Amino acid sequence: MTRRRNKAEATRPPEQFLELAEVLDYVAAVIARGVPGAVWVRAEIASLTDRRHLYLDLVQLGDGGEIAKCRATVWARERFELEGKFRRATGGALEAGLKVLVFCTPDFHAQYGFSLHILDIAPEFTLGDAAARLGVMRETLVREGAYGLNRSLPAPADYARVAVISPEGAAGLGDFRRETDALEAAGVIEFAYLQATFQGRAASASVTRAIAQARELHSDAPLDALVVIRGGGAVTDLAWLNDLDVARALATFPAPVITGLGHARDDTLPDEVAHTRTDTPSKAAALIVGVVAAATAQAMQDTRTIRASGTQMYVDAQARALWARDRVRDEATRVTERQRADVDALMRQALGLTPERTLARGYALVRDEAGQPVTRAAQVEPGQALTLEFGDGVVDVRAIPL
Repeated sequence: MTRRRNKAEATRPPEQFLELAEVLDYVAAVIARGVPGAVWVRAEIASLTDRRHLYLDLVQLGDGGEIAKCRATVWARERFELEGKFRRATGGALEAGLKVLVFCTPDFHAQYGFSLHILDIAPEFTLGDAAARLGVMRETLVREGAYGLNRSLPAPADYARVAVISPEGAAGLGDFRRETDALEAAGVIEFAYLQATFQGRAASASVTRAIAQARELHSDAPLDALVVIRGGGAVTDLAWLNDLDVARALATFPAPVITGLGHARDDTLPDEVAHTRTDTPSKAAALIVGVVAAATAQAMQDTRTIRASGTQMYVDAQARALWARDRVRDEATRVTERQRADVDALMRQALGLTPERTLARGYALVRDEAGQPVTRAAQVEPGQALTLEFGDGVVDVRAIPL
């Protein structure tokens, strides 16, 4: 009987207990006593939801991933002042992926659980964290010998084939193409447009993948340049591009890299490792257009120079031909005159050998009966009648046989 009674007593519910709300109220009281006021908390924004109030998920990351996580809230009454302060310092809004230092009070609600009530923020911490990470990445690239590789490439003297990386549908891309589409339409430059995400956690992989695509294009046919552009953005927006993989891929790209990332005040790591940094997509386009225009002007000048040189060579050749012609003509004239003189002399000599002059010197001219000159003895037959013509007369004779 005793054994059965003890068993029944063991299964009877306790007569004293706490309601869930009472336990959670107790936890809230403990938290309130443990953290009696607001404290500065360093964390990273994992996600953010805008519903009049701002609802954030804050995390602390370690080598193995998340090591702490909780919810946080910026109530509407503090939101305007807090966001304005952050925007004035950074140029951008609070968003996922930012490291922040927030002034907050712990809040434990029996229904909603634990969260942090954010009262203030230190934007200088976010900027400083970005600068610190930028410094570490810069030192890594310098140590690897990649930091100044792209800047050491020779600047293009002209552009014929260019790859362009930009966000899809970005206003900056429109600005760029307004300057360059005419060149492409005229067949002066071939552009290859590649799309990438420039903000958020996917930015690194997306931009790096686009750079790899540009590298493949370069291996198929050499590019004169790779252009990386996006429209204006806040410092925190541009911070997504301060990525080691992106910077390394740009620094080691085999063609000159031109950046036009829409900001003049601050540099990003891609700006630092690029061959040429411009402030906006329009200025990147203007750089290319200017080089092409200069190359065209130089080509026209070279054409004029070649044409002028050819004309001068023709004139010189024509002058030399005329000079040679005149020399040949003068020489021919001199030769003709000499030959004419020689002919005259020969004529004079020939005139001096007329039959009359010959006979006058004591010679006789033998003629046959027909009056033809006889110049050889074999022409004379015995008893043939001949005439001997002397300078002062003619004598008839007959040949006597020997």
